[in-house]
Amino acid sequence: MALKKNLMALKKKISRLISDNIFAKYFILFAAIFLVVLTILGTTLTILVNAYTQSENTKLLKENAQYIAYNLETMLIAQDMNSNYSVEKEMICSSLNAISNSIDADVFVCDVEGNIIMCKERADSMPFLGRLPECEYHNNYVIGDNLLRAVYEGGYVGKGTVNNKYSYIVGRPVYSNGQIIGSVFATAETNVNSFAVAVLRIFFFSALACLIIAFVCIWHLTKNFVKPLKEMSAAAKQFAIGDFSYRVRVHGSDELAELGKAFNDMADSLDALESSRRSFVSNVSHELRTPMTSIGGFIDGILDGTIPAQKHEYYLNIVSGEIRRLSRLVVAMLNMSKIESGSFEMKPSNYDISDQIIHILLTFEQKIEKKNIEIQGLDEFKPTYIVADTDMIYQVIYNLFDNAVKFTDEGGYIKVSMIETADEIEVHIKNSGIGIKQEELSRVFERFYKVDKSRSLDAKGAGLGLYIVKMMVDMHSGSIWAKSDDENSAEFIFRLPKSYKPVNKKEKR
Repeated sequence: MALKKNLMALKKKISRLISDNIFAKYFILFAAIFLVVLTILGTTLTILVNAYTQSENTKLLKENAQYIAYNLETMLIAQDMNSNYSVEKEMICSSLNAISNSIDADVFVCDVEGNIIMCKERADSMPFLGRLPECEYHNNYVIGDNLLRAVYEGGYVGKGTVNNKYSYIVGRPVYSNGQIIGSVFATAETNVNSFAVAVLRIFFFSALACLIIAFVCIWHLTKNFVKPLKEMSAAAKQFAIGDFSYRVRVHGSDELAELGKAFNDMADSLDALESSRRSFVSNVSHELRTPMTSIGGFIDGILDGTIPAQKHEYYLNIVSGEIRRLSRLVVAMLNMSKIESGSFEMKPSNYDISDQIIHILLTFEQKIEKKNIEIQGLDEFKPTYIVADTDMIYQVIYNLFDNAVKFTDEGGYIKVSMIETADEIEVHIKNSGIGIKQEELSRVFERFYKVDKSRSLDAKGAGLGLYIVKMMVDMHSGSIWAKSDDENSAEFIFRLPKSYKPVNKKEKR
């Protein structure tokens, strides 16, 4: 009973191992396919060998039966088809003995009633009272009427039962003066002959060797096949606990190698995203904490009298600026969230973008005058109409001008230009001042990325402005990029179609 329980438990364990292990599944699948193929080949070969053996045996039997029948027809007449002794009959029995032994068959002669009158056992035997001696071997042979009828109707070639043995049978009638006087039968048991046995033995050992080699190859093949998958599984488990440093080793250039490369690319993206997330948490925490600390400190100073009454207005203006800064940060994060989730509703309309650019520049008038910035290119503007979401494009242009004003040096310039084609408009906003390093140009539109290391004037940004600008341009099926021809200037360019073309969200993903 205990043994039965142990066997059942082992069976369940093996079944679970196979169902949970892709290596075992593929190995068993390949092995089963190979075994099925070998079985089919073995069966086909056996059938072909048997067919060939039957064909060769019946051909040989037929040739010898015809030879004996021809001798009978030339040496005997109807009156001689009996058991009476004659020299001719003794010669025929000797021929039957020689032929039967040489082809491993039994060749005998019957009269018209199917009685065996000549056979190999009667060769070289002494006649008794003028008759051929009795043959104990063939005494019990019974030739059925159906078989005789088939022979007399033109000969018989096939399989049948003779003396309770399933045999190949060839029967041929014997004629004399156009009259059937008897028949010749040649029979051989249907046991597989030595040739067939040799062929099957060679096939068996060859198949066994191939099976062993195939199993070894399948073992290594499936093992190498699932190895990258195991590495990916291990990497996924590391990712689940927050470790994105694990990478899959890639070998070759097949589909699995491509999958490994895609997995590593995904790991790089996750690593970058995690770094961005941590940077975002750090930046947002800092951006929220700094103004809130300032606001709290100034309010407390006003309330407890630390700040004198004549300074209240000054510090309340600072508090108001910090609150607006917090508001801008929250609005930027909300917009980013809406755009990324696809819930940001666009309201396209036909309007003059050149008028919008001039209007936005007027909102920066005080800052421009304070830094003595020269605005270039507005004198070349002319009415240019596009179909787009007015508020979104407003925010795009506003953020780009805000960025330009912020980084333009004292007494510098901001150059605005616009190129119009039949289907698109292209807006250029270039400013003097600190440029952008070439290695950072491709990253300025990344989420939470700040170029503060080289453009440290941006002390209050959270790295969301240009990211949101790019998303809004992309939503209009447009494009945006940055240029910095030298270390003393930077230029942002965005291109929009004149007619509104909503982006396909599935393609965008």
